[in-house]
Amino acid sequence: MSKEFDPIVKKLDFLAERINALTLVIACKPNSEQINKLLKGESLKEQIRILKEWDFSNEIIASMIGTTPESVRVTSFKKKPIGKKEKQLKPEQKVSQ
Repeated sequence: MSKEFDPIVKKLDFLAERINALTLVIACKPNSEQINKLLKGESLKEQIRILKEWDFSNEIIASMIGTTPESVRVTSFKKKPIGKKEKQLKPEQKVSQ
């Protein structure tokens, strides 16, 4: 395929992903039991992580789990605590004295 079609193909792929996400929302909305079963017993952070993997926007995730888009944004960007192994510098990162 010609390179002139590359941007068009990328846009079509992006649209196809969004259509798939919308289809899932529409399919689950009338019977939200499917979403509840999927997310049952999961923490709020884990629920957001699962739904983010599906490329839902913060607004859609918020409406699905009953929170605000801002709460979804903040929760999804929280950093994990750094463990001891991650704190240690690698040999190539150590400063020579």
